[in-house]
Amino acid sequence: MITDKDSDYHPRDPKEWRWTETTPLIFGVPEAGILANLYVAARPNLGVALSAVSVVKGIHMNAHCVDFVDAQMHLPAPDNFLKYELENGMKVDVFDPPRGYRFQYAYKGGDECSFDVTFKGLHRPFDCEDPEENPLLEKPQGSAYDSRLGDQWGNRSADATYASGHFNTIGHTTGELVLRGKRYTVDSYDCMDHSWSRRTEVSRRSVCYLSACFGDDYGIHVAVPMDIVDGKTIYEAVRFGFVMENGETYGVTECRIEATEVDLMPTYAWVTVTDVRGKVHRFSGGAIAGHPWDNFNPSHIAFQCLMRWESSEGHVGFSEMANIFGREFLSARLSPSAL
Repeated sequence: MITDKDSDYHPRDPKEWRWTETTPLIFGVPEAGILANLYVAARPNLGVALSAVSVVKGIHMNAHCVDFVDAQMHLPAPDNFLKYELENGMKVDVFDPPRGYRFQYAYKGGDECSFDVTFKGLHRPFDCEDPEENPLLEKPQGSAYDSRLGDQWGNRSADATYASGHFNTIGHTTGELVLRGKRYTVDSYDCMDHSWSRRTEVSRRSVCYLSACFGDDYGIHVAVPMDIVDGKTIYEAVRFGFVMENGETYGVTECRIEATEVDLMPTYAWVTVTDVRGKVHRFSGGAIAGHPWDNFNPSHIAFQCLMRWESSEGHVGFSEMANIFGREFLSARLSPSAL
């Protein structure tokens, strides 16, 4: 179970230089076809951080055509992960951990981009590493596991010793974005997360992070591994996911994704999700903004889109679908020398 401690840095071996903590936020301005994202990855034992900001209006197939980008590596890492300012102009204030975050940014190279947005989670964050919440994890037998006692089996809370973890929260982001002199009101729903682990940056993995968010009382988030077969992206069995309804979360037991794409960029998707209650959720959607996001992590590239989702019950929402590939994963399947 996630607690308010999990928004801050976690206990770690001070000798583990690979230890990494991340906070991404995705938000949109659907009426303008805008997808914006920020990403902070700190390696506190090394004293460095990466911060990437990207804003795209419409769909751009080439990274160099994105409307705004500011990605900087080796910034001094903050001494905490609750209230800090980075040298690139990013300010983060976790005013209500683990649900309430304020992000402020102003590009130091000029007035091309700035924003001031507040994210408010709509439920208790989902702990994908807790078998009490994620039904796809096997619960240990007998008395070795008790969810009240922290990390006896593997609850990845801040009470654990050098554990890894990852929480996800569907929420409402409001505020203002300025892009190249034009102001936009931000009023969007999506899923943000915080991860902490010994990160090796192995680039042989792939995963689809998909969020279908329909307002204050309904949303779905899944993480689904992928493969590429004969040049086509194949969506495999769901790794974890949850349905949020009226402030409560229900772990996902099954998920099926079918999608069309252009040069690995998802363009349309059909999704069926089943939760622990046996309730089936069907929705589909098409991309209204997107780009290959290739500077949030040097070893990976995310083909990321703002989707217009419509559920089988008529709900409409706008949120992210990101197909994230390790670069070696892609090279092993698509490079001429590997074929």
